[in-house]
Amino acid sequence: MARGGLRGLIDRTAERRAADRPTTDRPTTDPSAADQPAADHDGGRCRCELCAAPIPDDHRHLLEPAVREPRCACRPCALLFEHPPAEGDRYRLVPDRRWYLPDFALDDATWAALDIPVHMAFACHDSAEGRTVIRYPSPAGAVEAAVEPAAWAAVEEANPVLRRLAPDVEALLVNRTRDARDHWLVPIDDCFALVAVLRSHWTGLAGGQDVWNEVGAFFAELRRRAKPMPMPVGLSKGVPR
Repeated sequence: MARGGLRGLIDRTAERRAADRPTTDRPTTDPSAADQPAADHDGGRCRCELCAAPIPDDHRHLLEPAVREPRCACRPCALLFEHPPAEGDRYRLVPDRRWYLPDFALDDATWAALDIPVHMAFACHDSAEGRTVIRYPSPAGAVEAAVEPAAWAAVEEANPVLRRLAPDVEALLVNRTRDARDHWLVPIDDCFALVAVLRSHWTGLAGGQDVWNEVGAFFAELRRRAKPMPMPVGLSKGVPR
């Protein structure tokens, strides 16, 4: 049985990439193993990474900002972090809302000014660095784009909704592949999942048809789950409910 949830997808991606490496290049031990709670999966069952309780595939995540990694959480553990984040909190509860932004203002000229080398990207305010960080998915993982601050400021000025993103745990996701011009407000774990899809299915120089089929399926599922952004925008600061 396949391991479920976002952690299962990330783990399977890492395992596939490790299996593709030459044997002489494989480490004898996983350097991140010491940071992983014991028995986070058991016989294909996903487990809470705080208390090890079994949880369904559809569960909440906590973000550990220090390492920018999601942690699977059972409902009781997730509830512990529903309060606004406080200084010293190790984890942040990832929101579970998804908004489709049909009126988002980002034309081709503005996109070109951002100078992002691919046609997908996600932007999230990094509270530790005190700035918005724009990354894009690649076969090697999430790569930070060197966007000029003035170019991004123009996007923010045209789209006040960006100032309402919950820091660290919520992102603007842009899809401009092929004929798409779609913009979403999503939990940051959706962005991690998209990166894992690209890493696990990419082949050759252009990725291969399989990866683009999977990317298309990812955005089709996102559209099914997302709601159109209500107007006027009435979003509260912090982690939304």
